[in-house]
Amino acid sequence: MDPPPRRWTSVALPAVMALVPFEPRSPTCPAGPFHVTLLEAVALAATGALGAAALARGRRRLRLPVALLAAFAAVELVSAAAADGDRAAALKFTLRMAFMAVFAAVVAAAEAGDRRRALVGLALGGGVASVLAILEGAGVRVLDPFLAAFREMPFNVAGVRRATAGSEYPNLGAAAIAYGLLAAVAAAGARRWSLGRTAVLAAPFAVGLLYTYSRGALLALAASLVVAIVLVARAAPDRARVPAAALATVALAAVLFSAGREVFQLRLGSEGVAEWYGARYEPEAQSLVLAPGGATRTSVRVTNTGLKTWTVEGQFHLSYHWYDVERRLAMDGGRTVLPHALDPGQSVSLVADVRAPGRPGSYLLLWDMVQEHTSWFSGQGVPPAAVPVTIGAASSAAAVAPSVSPPSLTGLAWRPGRGELWSLALGMWRAHPWLGVGPDRFRRLYGPWAGQAIWDDRVYANDLLLEVAATSGTIAAMLLVSSLGAGLWFVWRAGADAAAWPEAAAAGSLLAFVVVHGTVDYVLAFTGHYLVLAFAVGTAAALGASPASSAIEPRA
Repeated sequence: MDPPPRRWTSVALPAVMALVPFEPRSPTCPAGPFHVTLLEAVALAATGALGAAALARGRRRLRLPVALLAAFAAVELVSAAAADGDRAAALKFTLRMAFMAVFAAVVAAAEAGDRRRALVGLALGGGVASVLAILEGAGVRVLDPFLAAFREMPFNVAGVRRATAGSEYPNLGAAAIAYGLLAAVAAAGARRWSLGRTAVLAAPFAVGLLYTYSRGALLALAASLVVAIVLVARAAPDRARVPAAALATVALAAVLFSAGREVFQLRLGSEGVAEWYGARYEPEAQSLVLAPGGATRTSVRVTNTGLKTWTVEGQFHLSYHWYDVERRLAMDGGRTVLPHALDPGQSVSLVADVRAPGRPGSYLLLWDMVQEHTSWFSGQGVPPAAVPVTIGAASSAAAVAPSVSPPSLTGLAWRPGRGELWSLALGMWRAHPWLGVGPDRFRRLYGPWAGQAIWDDRVYANDLLLEVAATSGTIAAMLLVSSLGAGLWFVWRAGADAAAWPEAAAAGSLLAFVVVHGTVDYVLAFTGHYLVLAFAVGTAAALGASPASSAIEPRA
């Protein structure tokens, strides 16, 4: 079989890696019972070209990291076949894992120059993502129609926009930016860049990542840059200053970015936003009797018991809900504006205008703070204050029983924290230790597993190892960990070679990022991210086979 033209294979891998941060939600390409995204279609075409070229050159041996990744995909297939229900979704996910292993194999068999150009492509893609993140974080909303092609909706935390950078979620955008910086640092080190040039290179990546407000990606980037420093220092101590300068730039950017940004500081110090919102309500009236549709003014003293300041600019308002005791129906009321910002621990007495429902009956008036366009405080688990109210003549309306409980006012699905998700994943793993509950089925089962009727099936276990263990079992988890470990070992061996360290530093730091980021997020469900893992594993395998032959040639 004749190999594909060289002009095709020379751009195939760089093109895929440049597109890693960007996976449009539509259009998709039908492939039998499944639909393939545009990024998957490009990756499939590139893999076919690179695979044909590798076969034509006679490169067919699987090195250990790739062989372990292939074994992981095989166990995923067995787990999907054994899944109790929803096997089609499990099989679809398994096919992606199989493709990940194939992609790693073609990367390992690719020409050294293709892998070097792929690192440049990854740096360029991450650079574009960082620019998008900076613009979005800075408030350039003209980008929203373009970004909507990649995400379901804009994201914010406590009223502050989190940049998605062309990805579906902010944490995925942050990871894509980090990949780009790690690839760029390896190339800069190979070319003997100065500290100043490296800082200029790293700054936009750092700022773009910070605008995503992703703590896990920031921590993982810092750890992976430390790994890059160690790998570079083994073979070329004078070049270790390049990843060190990048790390210093990221740290300085984080310090400057946090100044005056309360939300960023709060995210670094707390797991979720539930602790940010807290309120104590002291209504002056302990009960009320109102005419149908009537209005009154009543005083409520509110205290900020959370971590976040209530600002006027942030649109924090006192509001209320009417709860119809007889019909179990809740209705929202008007807003009362704060006279000034309220820091944690401070209180203020507000005079609120209240308008009664038009239907006579027994009600609860539920006082509730709200941050407009963000969240009701009750939606963050803060209990409202309940005041019994009779609408209509007191003699003709039943009194409100003190035992009546307020309804759930969140209007949102149950949202567990990481600790609860990890506990649920451990429970599934203990119950199904060998093959798990089926690939990609944790998000479909964790709600019923926790006894919840409503849950968000887009939520994963927020831990790579626990997700794999819960869904595919112990053997699959061990194989994935072994593949990552073997890749790091191959990189460590190759990094001692003075000619191979740039590519080893790139592969090693990418693997380190996946390992560290995988402790707080799960990325295998997203195409660009499992392609990066496959690229790092394949590159490590190639370096282990012949480190000197795949080095990035430094420029004088």
